[in-house]
Amino acid sequence: MLDIGTSLKRYRDKYNYTQQYVADVIGISRVAYRKWENNEVDFSLSQLNKIAELYDIPIHEIIIQSDFRKNKIISIQLKELQYY
Repeated sequence: MLDIGTSLKRYRDKYNYTQQYVADVIGISRVAYRKWENNEVDFSLSQLNKIAELYDIPIHEIIIQSDFRKNKIISIQLKELQYY
């Protein structure tokens, strides 16, 4: 699982934007956007595209710069091994 929230926060901090400003630009509440940065909820590609447009970058840049949650990957791998 990607930790896209970390990338979103990095970009927001880089431009000194508030969560409220970014939320307003993409058309969601500040609380919903905070949940994105905390990786508590999923979001649509169209919403991610709005963020990419805000920062004038392609969507794949946000994804590439995201960190993998190693603990989630490991637990998934362990579950897969149990079936073999």
